[in-house]
Amino acid sequence: MANRGHWAPIKRGRNCYRKHKIQRQFNFATWNIRTLLDNPSNLCPERKTALIARELSRYNIDIAALNETHLAESGELCEGGGGYTYYWIGKPSTVRASSGVGFAIKTKLAQSLLETPKGINDRLMTLRLHISDNKYLHLISVYAPTMTYSDEEKLQFYDDLRIILRGIPPSDKVLLMGDFNARVGSDHQAWQQVLGRHGVGKCNTNGSLLLSLCAEFNLSVTNTFFRMPDKFKTSWMHPRSKHWHLIDYVIVRRADLKDVLVTRAMRGAEGWTDHRLIRSKVRLCYKPPHRASHKVPIRLAYAKLTNDAKLQEQFNTSFEPISYDQSSTVDDNWRLLAKSLRDAAQRVIGKPGKKNQDWFDDSDAVILKLVNDYRRTLQSSTSDAHRRSAQRELKARVRELKDRWWLEKAQELQHLADTKRIGLFFESLRTIFGPRYKLTSPIYSRDKTKRLTEHGEILSRWAEHFCDVLNPASHNVDLAYVNSLQTLPISYELDDPLSFDEFLHAVNQLKNGKTAGSDNLPGEIYKYGGPKVHTSLFQFILHIWESGVIPQDWKDATICKIFKGKGSISDCEAYRGIVLLNAADWDG
Repeated sequence: MANRGHWAPIKRGRNCYRKHKIQRQFNFATWNIRTLLDNPSNLCPERKTALIARELSRYNIDIAALNETHLAESGELCEGGGGYTYYWIGKPSTVRASSGVGFAIKTKLAQSLLETPKGINDRLMTLRLHISDNKYLHLISVYAPTMTYSDEEKLQFYDDLRIILRGIPPSDKVLLMGDFNARVGSDHQAWQQVLGRHGVGKCNTNGSLLLSLCAEFNLSVTNTFFRMPDKFKTSWMHPRSKHWHLIDYVIVRRADLKDVLVTRAMRGAEGWTDHRLIRSKVRLCYKPPHRASHKVPIRLAYAKLTNDAKLQEQFNTSFEPISYDQSSTVDDNWRLLAKSLRDAAQRVIGKPGKKNQDWFDDSDAVILKLVNDYRRTLQSSTSDAHRRSAQRELKARVRELKDRWWLEKAQELQHLADTKRIGLFFESLRTIFGPRYKLTSPIYSRDKTKRLTEHGEILSRWAEHFCDVLNPASHNVDLAYVNSLQTLPISYELDDPLSFDEFLHAVNQLKNGKTAGSDNLPGEIYKYGGPKVHTSLFQFILHIWESGVIPQDWKDATICKIFKGKGSISDCEAYRGIVLLNAADWDG
C-alpha cells in the first residue's frame, strides 16, 4: 500500500511494474458545519472558512462534502492560508438560507481537476474525479430533508438523487457523502450487503428511504462495516434526549467496499457545530489525468524592477540578445525574443511573496497555541464552570488579537490616505479585503429559453456574445455622412521607420502595474530592462516594419468578463469585457 498522499507504482510480478498506473490513498470526509456565514450572532470567534480549512488540514482531508453551508447561489472561494478551495450551491439570495451543500478541496488538488463541481440544487452537488482512462470517481455531496419535512419533499429529494445515480456509468465508482438525516439501524440480516454487522440504533422512516435507495443501486453504507466503539461511529447528539445517533454517511458501490480502508467519526474536530467530522480512507488505483500540452506561465515579481537600479543592471546583464534570422518567420523570431526575456526574468526577478493579508493568518501561531491550551483544559478538567471559563478566555484572547490587527491596519491605511498615496491605499485595501471568490452560474442561451451547463456550450455562447459586441452590424452606418467628411492631406512622413528616440519615448509612456498579456511579459520588462532589451526590441520592430508582418501573438487578445454588479449572473449582458493585449504591442 502506498503512503498517504504519495504516489507509488503498483508491483506486478517480481521485478515488473505496470507503467503509468498509480496507487494513492485519499482521505474523504463529510461534515455538517451548520453554516459558512460569518455574522456577529455566531459563537465562533474565527472566520468560519478558515477554521474549517484548519481542521480539514489537521486531519489531512483531500476532499470534504460540506452540508448546511447557508451560502446563496453558487460560487467558489479559495482560502489561501488554509490551503482549501470551497465550491457551493444554495438557494437564491432572495430566499432565507436553510440548506446548501458544497465541497472543500485541497487547493493543489483543485488546480489539477479536469472538471469543477456541478451544483444540482441546494441539497445535491456532484464532482467527477478522473481516475483512469474513461473511468471516473463520482462524488455526491448530500443534505437530505429532516424528519419535519413533508413526504412529498423527501420523495422529490430521493427522485433527484436517483436521476444522478442512473446517469453514472456502471464502470465508474460512486461515493455518496453527507448528512442524510436518517437512522439506518443495525438489522444487517434484512439489508444484507447494504448494512454491515456494526450498525447503530434503530431504523426510522428516513432510514427506510435511504436503505431502499442503496438496495436499488447496489450501494453499501461503509459506516456499518467496521468494528469499533459507538463513540467512533455516531455523528450527532439529539438536543433533548442527549442520545448519540449515526446520520452522516459515506456510501459506495458494493463492489468497491474493498477500496475503503476505514470510515469513522473524528471526535477531536472542532468546527463550532453539533455534528462530528466523518472521515473515510479510500485507496484508489488509477492513471494520472492527461495534462494539457501548454504550461501555465509562472507569475514573477516584475514590480521589483521599478525602483531597484541594481536589479535592473543585473537583468540587463543576464539577458541574452538573439540574432534575427531573415529566413525565419516573424512569429518564430518573436517567440525566441519572448523566451529569452522570460528566462532572464526567472533567473533574476523570482516569484512574488504572499499578497493577501488576514488577521487570522498573521496570528496563526498564537491562535494555534491558544486552541491547544483550550483542548488540554477540556481534557483535564471535570468542572463545567472551569470549561466555560476557559472558553470565555479563549474567545477574549482571539478577539483581542483581531482588534489589535485591525487597529494597526487602519492606522497604516490612514497614513497612506494622509500622504495621498492613493495607489498604495487601494492596493492595501485589496490585500486585506479577504479571500477572493467568484460567482458561477449556468449561462442563458441567446434567446434565454434555457440555461447552458456544459463547458463547451458556455464557451461557445461567450464567443457568440463578444462577437456580436465587437463586430456590430454595418447596415446602420450612414455612408452619405461618411462620404461628406473632409479629406485630410496624406502624411507621407509616416512611411519612414521610427527612430530610436521615438521608440524610447513610447516605451517610457508604458504604465506600471498593468497585467501581462498571453506572453507573460508586462511593460516593466521593456521599460526597466536596460539597453540590451531596448536594442533587441527596437531591432525586432524594424524587422516588422520592413516585412510588413505582425506576430500573431500581438494580434491575439484575452477577453476577461467582469460582472457589472446588477442583473442576473446567468445573463451575458450583465458582464463587461476587458481586452488584454501584450505589452510589446502597445509600445510597438
